[in-house]
Amino acid sequence: MRAGRPAAAFRATEGRRLSSSGVIAHCGGRGLVSWACSGKLQCVLAVSRRENGLKKLNDLAPRRHREDIGASPTSIFVPPSARPTVVRTWLYDEEGVQCRDGFVADPGLGKRRWIDIRGLADKDAIVAVASALGLGDLGTAEMFHTDQRPHSEVLGDLVQTFLRVPVSALPFRSQQVTLVLGPGYVLSLREGEGDIFDPVRKRLEAGSGRIRGPCGYLLFALIDTAIDLWFPMLESYGDHMDALEEQILADPEDGLVTEVHRLKRDLLEMRRALWPLREAIGVLLREDTPGIEDWMLPFFRDCADHAFEALDMVEVYREVAQGLVDLHLSSLSNRMNEIMKVLAIISTIFIPMTFIAGLYGMNFERASPWNMPELGWRFGYEWALALMAVSAAAMIWVFYRLGWIGRRRRGKMPPDGDEPRR
Repeated sequence: MRAGRPAAAFRATEGRRLSSSGVIAHCGGRGLVSWACSGKLQCVLAVSRRENGLKKLNDLAPRRHREDIGASPTSIFVPPSARPTVVRTWLYDEEGVQCRDGFVADPGLGKRRWIDIRGLADKDAIVAVASALGLGDLGTAEMFHTDQRPHSEVLGDLVQTFLRVPVSALPFRSQQVTLVLGPGYVLSLREGEGDIFDPVRKRLEAGSGRIRGPCGYLLFALIDTAIDLWFPMLESYGDHMDALEEQILADPEDGLVTEVHRLKRDLLEMRRALWPLREAIGVLLREDTPGIEDWMLPFFRDCADHAFEALDMVEVYREVAQGLVDLHLSSLSNRMNEIMKVLAIISTIFIPMTFIAGLYGMNFERASPWNMPELGWRFGYEWALALMAVSAAAMIWVFYRLGWIGRRRRGKMPPDGDEPRR
């Protein structure tokens, strides 16, 4: 049902979180730090960066829209980047489905409701819908806090669940989804990016399976769809990690380690979104959860299994990403060793030549027959050059026989499909 192979690594993403103890200043493509020293000319330090370097401050800023310290927990703060609010209601039973714009307060006898709200800009409309459905002030205020940890709460005869679903993989972004299960209705509230519940809507219109049954099953279908969205994104990360591994092996350039660190930060964000999801679904598996009948529990256990599978993939990819860092460092070390080996070979070849040049460069008195008689020889210069050439040729031959130059290294793997040489 789900394709999730642990592949070996993606571009780092926007929406990163800043450390509360650090401040990053960045302007466009170049950061500028300026200061003046006792009336002298102002000095400006321009810190250049690559195109795939640090993200802008707005992209790295936390999603948390902090209210004033000491404010009431029921205070509602609309996110500055909230999208326009769109409210639609689906009225359904075993016979058919009707879609209406806006909120329908009276669905009619035997009708069930799915109220889907997209966008948080219209606070008054959302508060009115939540109040009509019996949701308290605290539960309503929490729907506007778009950085909540995934969890589920039982509020009397209502069940409120907060989830995080991915919006894009390149770069990685996610949004919060709030689901409320009540008597005869399901409320879904999302920040407004993408139509993530379109598969559920198509199933509801087709009337296949149990989708038009009790509202608890519709809640399961929405949670199951939200979890399914993680798998294609994780697979794309796995494919990118494979490509990064091949690129590191081929050419371990300096920019790749930055890319790998972005991957690690992305995977950490995913882990923060998936790890609490187990507890959120665990609350729904309790026997006393209102609106969820016993025959629905196996379906919610299936959701929990899929959440575990997605979390396992994230953990595997985090290990692979750390392995890519080690692979990059090893590749750089091997490249440096190759460079040092070439320099060592060149130096070794010149050692005997330097010895010969130094030997015949000594100024001894030629009156003695033992003091380099070849210095006065007619072919002495040619003799010295010949000795140097022979010594260099001898060293090159020795290195060739040892396999240091001109030969394939021992132990190198042959291309795929080729038999190893013997």
